[in-house]
Amino acid sequence: MGCICSKETQSNEYVGDNKYNHGEKEDNVKAETNAAAWLISSQQPSQKSGSDDEKNKMTLAVVEKFKNTPSQIQRGLSLDAQARGGQGHQQRFSRLVSVTGGERGGQIVSGWPSWLVSIAGEAISGWIPSKADSYERLEKIDQGAYSSVYKARDVETNRIVALKKVRFGNMDPESIRFMVKEIIILRRLDHSNVMKLEGIITSRVSGSLYLIFKYMEHDLAGFAATPGIKLTEAQIKCYMQQLLNGLDHCHSRGILHRDIKGANILIDNNGNLKIADFGLATFSHADEKRPMASRVVTLWYRPLELLLGCTDYGAAVDLWSAGCILTELFAGKPIVPGRTEVLVALPIGCAFEFS
Repeated sequence: MGCICSKETQSNEYVGDNKYNHGEKEDNVKAETNAAAWLISSQQPSQKSGSDDEKNKMTLAVVEKFKNTPSQIQRGLSLDAQARGGQGHQQRFSRLVSVTGGERGGQIVSGWPSWLVSIAGEAISGWIPSKADSYERLEKIDQGAYSSVYKARDVETNRIVALKKVRFGNMDPESIRFMVKEIIILRRLDHSNVMKLEGIITSRVSGSLYLIFKYMEHDLAGFAATPGIKLTEAQIKCYMQQLLNGLDHCHSRGILHRDIKGANILIDNNGNLKIADFGLATFSHADEKRPMASRVVTLWYRPLELLLGCTDYGAAVDLWSAGCILTELFAGKPIVPGRTEVLVALPIGCAFEFS
């Protein structure tokens, strides 16, 4: 069953924009990755000391050596690397070996584009990019100002996934850093009620990324608004318990979501709920006081302190949004659907005054 909000688009369209639009040819990523790891580890110096210039020179030499290595030898090195590791099969999204002489060079060898490595080294550390032609786009299921979400199929396993395409206008470093922050946050979260980042697809040339997630058939807002569907009290309790469990995990990791709303709460056909879209999320620690943005959280789910411009807040902002969702599920409509901050703040203020 497809997403309720899905828009019909042309199917059988591959994700690899750069590969098919620009004619770029890609070798076998698994072979390249294993060969790169073998080459780098074989070039490690006997001593850990040495200047940064020497380390960079060594890394560049390894990169150049790998580029000039014939594909047949690369495949041989891949088999040798597998034999050294004692494994005959390596996952597509595996971890790199510890590299001496420049992790950045190792990231470039493993397939990450230099424009991303220079800014997002921390976010992709230890990961290898997935292959663009491993996924077939089926349909667009969501469209935002800076990203699009597609339903796609893994061509090797036939598993259905969601691909979030993020575009960077003119390769703006600030917009890239914004996305890097979301990737770092996603990598720190691991809970059954939080969307898990499964992989990243990137182009060496174009300024775009694809984030790979599990495919979820519905979002809570669209599901609850579907004609003929009336959630029972037991269903609401079940969804709210999962939502609060997911938020508790985020807060225990020092992460505020800051955009809890029905559209960002996804549900599959088995009733499993996951919190998604951490684009506005940030780190928050009790022992680290710093001003934070107040113009966060979608207006209808924004707490009064943020409407009044507060910059010192914590987990309570997410819990307020969760409370709005709880009331909305029972009432069948948003409780403060104002078009401006004033129109949203007034009924909240009046409710506090007369309570």
